Amino acid sequence: MYNTNTKTNTMATLIKADGTRQENFTELTLSGMQQAVDGYIEIVYLPNGEGLVVNDNGMNESLSHNTEASHLAGMVIVGNAVLLTKKELREDV
Repeated sequence: MYNTNTKTNTMATLIKADGTRQENFTELTLSGMQQAVDGYIEIVYLPNGEGLVVNDNGMNESLSHNTEASHLAGMVIVGNAVLLTKKELREDV
């Protein structure tokens, strides 16, 4: 489960659909991640144990294709995505 508390020591990365990245993304609250992906969130678990927080309705909203996030997930990802480390996914709420 993701941590809903704001953290200061983070390794999360915001991967934007426009190809830019924001390293050390710190808005790991539910509302912060919803704002980052512009909607309700869904977690896509990656084979390496990390996870991508994505907009759960991004396809229906016709969000832009996110090339980098799609490559990481091995599936089509649209809109912005927040890449969480294994540790960030495991932290208690």
